Amino acid sequence: MAGEIKTITNPIVNCYLIKTDSGFIMVDAGVSFYRGALKKALKQAGCRPGGLKLVVITHGDYDHTGNCAWLQKNYSAKIAVHKSEVGAVEGGDMFASRKNKQNTGLRISQAVFKPLFFRKCKPDILVGDGDDLSQYGLDGRVVYIPGHTTGSIGVLTGEGDFFCGDLLTNSGRPEKNRLVDNEAEMDASIEKLKTLGEKTVYPGHGKPFRMEEFIKNSP
Repeated sequence: MAGEIKTITNPIVNCYLIKTDSGFIMVDAGVSFYRGALKKALKQAGCRPGGLKLVVITHGDYDHTGNCAWLQKNYSAKIAVHKSEVGAVEGGDMFASRKNKQNTGLRISQAVFKPLFFRKCKPDILVGDGDDLSQYGLDGRVVYIPGHTTGSIGVLTGEGDFFCGDLLTNSGRPEKNRLVDNEAEMDASIEKLKTLGEKTVYPGHGKPFRMEEFIKNSP
């Protein structure tokens, strides 16, 4: 039930399209400003309206949610998020999914980028740690990995592919994301990752990498 993985990339963020025996699943939805790349990738993959069964949103930041409403409308896709990310996805308040309410950089970023990138969306499904995705055609499960945001999640397939959202990045080398909401939670999430048996990690930013690369280079 796990199949071909296609990276849909743009200058801001990666989305991932997974082909299964019964259709397609996406991880994250990118920004609406670069929707052309998404449309092209869906067409090339043979994903037609009704064929996109589920879109798992790793967290509610604008660069990961911008095409959610469009995918709901045009592909009848169900949008799945962790309950702690609903406020960010529905209202565009990135502080709704963060504990640190005094982050000046995030406040400036929200003021600048919300008008450009935020597109309102109402999630269809709330998911949490360990939730099985086989009913949507994927041999995989949800993994709860807070730290970047309170409700950050990833997707682990039965073949050892792990979609980590913004927990880890790979801009030059695999490393912990420097945009941290809660340091202790992020470190605990990374330690949790090391026990899951994943093989390849697919980050929201940067190229996929082998988990052993990250472990080898991490402190």
